[in-house]
Amino acid sequence: MRLRCILWAVIACVCAGPAFAQQQITPDAFLDLATGQTLTFSDYDTGITVGVEQFLKRDQSVWAQSDGRCSYGRIDIRGPLLCFIYENFPNPDNCWMPFQRDTEILVMSAESREIQRVTEITTDPVLCEGTPLS
Repeated sequence: MRLRCILWAVIACVCAGPAFAQQQITPDAFLDLATGQTLTFSDYDTGITVGVEQFLKRDQSVWAQSDGRCSYGRIDIRGPLLCFIYENFPNPDNCWMPFQRDTEILVMSAESREIQRVTEITTDPVLCEGTPLS
């Protein structure tokens, strides 16, 4: 029930803002693009890199934070949302809604409404400082 309320709030916010007159991408379409790739995510407003995520499989990734620490995560699709459950951050509501604006890929947090932009897509593996957290 809580996720449904969050989802409707996110949809209402997206539809209300002129900056988000772009097209929503289905989670499957996003994973088609991301699987086997490494994506760099930056804060939409500041452009500061948030982290880098390597999509190992459609249901598994490794996230490298901007400080170089890494953790493995499980990816679940819940309606229009991609949800990431990391071993060191087991929040079941860590869900994101993907969008496309022109050639840009954006994701918006269903919980905080934070927006991140995919600034780079490569086939390079994620580099971790020390041992992964998970």
